[in-house]
Amino acid sequence: MKKIFFIIAFVILLASCNLNSGNEIEDEINVDKAKKNVEDYLFKNFEDIKSVEINDIYVSQMGGIAIDGTVNGHAEYTAGIESDLNVNSMGVSEAFPNRKEECKYRRCD
Repeated sequence: MKKIFFIIAFVILLASCNLNSGNEIEDEINVDKAKKNVEDYLFKNFEDIKSVEINDIYVSQMGGIAIDGTVNGHAEYTAGIESDLNVNSMGVSEAFPNRKEECKYRRCD
């Protein structure tokens, strides 16, 4: 009886490890998509963006993904990411480049 219990416990342990591995891979894919979406958003919506650096990715206090970084080596930003991995909000420093004229009142995709 003890052998059966240990075998069942071992199988459950292996199955749970496999489930976690799948979630880690999915999380990596989501992070990569979120990074790409932030970069695309910045290049399409702001003037004179030459480079985009991503410094930190974390879960915000509201439970969403947030990405901190800099553009052009010095202007800081924080991007709020929706569950569909698109940019929902953007906080920028004073040194940040201006929005493109056509993107001031609507989002340019």
